[in-house]
Amino acid sequence: MLLSSSHSQFARRMPTEDAINLMADAGFDAIDFSFHISEEYYGECTDGEAGKEKFKAWRALAESHGLVFNQAHAPEGSSFKDMDRTVQRFHDIRRAIRNASYLGIDVVVVHPVQHLEYCEPGVPEQLFEWNMQFYNALKPYAEEYGVRIGVENMWQQPGGLKIDHSTCSRPEEFIRYVDTLNSPVFVACLDLGHTPLVGEDPANFIRALGKDRLKALHVHDVDGITDTHTIPYGGICNWEEITKALKE
Repeated sequence: MLLSSSHSQFARRMPTEDAINLMADAGFDAIDFSFHISEEYYGECTDGEAGKEKFKAWRALAESHGLVFNQAHAPEGSSFKDMDRTVQRFHDIRRAIRNASYLGIDVVVVHPVQHLEYCEPGVPEQLFEWNMQFYNALKPYAEEYGVRIGVENMWQQPGGLKIDHSTCSRPEEFIRYVDTLNSPVFVACLDLGHTPLVGEDPANFIRALGKDRLKALHVHDVDGITDTHTIPYGGICNWEEITKALKE
């Protein structure tokens, strides 16, 4: 088992090299690379040989400590309301996929498009159609660079009130997404903390997805009201049941 964590909170406060060194000193075995925190990781500045060498140097530094980059999170914010922004974000995600390959990353998590109010009639199906286009447009780049794309379960908070369902927040819809994409390029990344926020049981969600779909996790706890991202056992998740389900 690898003890892994996102490097985002470290890299927001110090150079990437220092963040890698700190995580090694803290005893981590693997790094979940947070592309979304800085254009330094996904912008045009990463194009060309100089950009490639920068990522390879970070990989070499991690490997010198015995660390690996096991997965990553792509830039966020895809929105079909603003086509210019959507096109730019598509290019950002494409660069993140390429740069992930330089780090030796297996799975890059890419949020589904979910900007419409999910609770409105017809919206889940509309988002499904747009997401099939969105993910399939990324497929050639993932295949080219030997990286898999992780689809994540989301939530919404309509009107700023109680958190409610959104794209892939129910097991049956998540399964439909992965199975319709129908390619080894696409896998499920289950955010364990998101599941109880919409009334789903994370252990049952794990069992429903099964080992052939579930290839990545976002591991954190929540208070049941907001997406607090606290450490396991700091919230309402039943970690004994979660680990039992993962073992199964």
